Amino acid sequence: MKTNELRVLFVVDAMKGRNGVGAYFQDLVAHLDGKVARAELVCPSLEEPHPCQGVSMPIPGDPTQRLFFPKMRELTALVWEMKPHVIVIPGPGIFSLGAYWVARKLGIPVCVTFQTDYDRLVQLYWGPRLARLAGGLLNWLNRTLFRGSSAVATICESMIADARAAGARHPQLVGTPLGPEFVNRPPAPLAEPLDSVLYVGRLAAEKNLERFLAMAEQRPDCRFTVAGDGPLRPLVEEHARRLPNLHFLGWCSREQVVEQLDAHQVLVLPSSVEAFGTVALEALARQRLVITTPVCGINQWPALARVLTVAAPDEGLADTLGRLRALTPAARRERAEAGRHAALAMNQEAVDGWLQVLQGCARQGAVLPKPRRSPTVAVLRRLSTHQARPGL
Repeated sequence: MKTNELRVLFVVDAMKGRNGVGAYFQDLVAHLDGKVARAELVCPSLEEPHPCQGVSMPIPGDPTQRLFFPKMRELTALVWEMKPHVIVIPGPGIFSLGAYWVARKLGIPVCVTFQTDYDRLVQLYWGPRLARLAGGLLNWLNRTLFRGSSAVATICESMIADARAAGARHPQLVGTPLGPEFVNRPPAPLAEPLDSVLYVGRLAAEKNLERFLAMAEQRPDCRFTVAGDGPLRPLVEEHARRLPNLHFLGWCSREQVVEQLDAHQVLVLPSSVEAFGTVALEALARQRLVITTPVCGINQWPALARVLTVAAPDEGLADTLGRLRALTPAARRERAEAGRHAALAMNQEAVDGWLQVLQGCARQGAVLPKPRRSPTVAVLRRLSTHQARPGL
């Protein structure tokens, strides 16, 4: 099957545009438009609720995030109307598991992405006993999804080994796409001197915001800005009240993120857990300098690593910033321009790589076992026949 004949359905639990996973698939679907016959994204949204989006509840410990439940009748209606060649899901989640169940019942190949280190996350948020229990459950769900999928894709080299250990037979490495906002608009020139630093992302434990806030205290001669929301918002607000050089913007739209990147010279990603770090790629695309920590998955892409400034394990971020400030303005401009070229190349490689993965996954449909008749699917199908809407 040719790629321009493919129909692909992405079903994602992450809220649209609210975190890295949600932005990843939003951008990927935008790039696939015109390259495949049809690409649809099902994911919850606060601003524009999806027809498949049902009731929700706050996530414990993070009122800025919500856990949404899918409307299985609407989701089945969409699958039945679209007849996708591939359904893509990003690991265990209620939406993803619902789509996986429908795909298995209807004999549709599934591609699972592996782009979150669940073990590290649960260790950050829960005590040792609960973390072992939650991590074990998530790993069991991952193994189940991997065994039942036709393809597994991941976004950095280190996670390939983790995916194999979790039961994936032939995990494939794919790049990270960029939103059109970051690619199409010409970047603003890198200003001199280097005196403005930005953080964009969730205000959560895994982002290690304390290191960024400490850098703002240690560098009163620089302007620091935080854009985002999350459970650590009170910590950021307290520092913003106390430090005259620290500004807090709250959650920003993607257009606002572009504006903030263009208004600063350096983006810092201080994470202690980060499978990739999409915002770092976005900053490179805007021709900005980027500081990352050693754990960030983006460092594992050689072409990108050459244009990043990676903090040493025992180095304070203020000292890392000092290394950048020690460069000549010409050297900084050269690195920023090389970063944009590398980011645009990654964007194209990501789209091309995904097209290959989807095409290979679709071919598996011919060898999948014939689906067994399911009374539940039959009921949902009858309901969807009456309830499906043309705009779905």
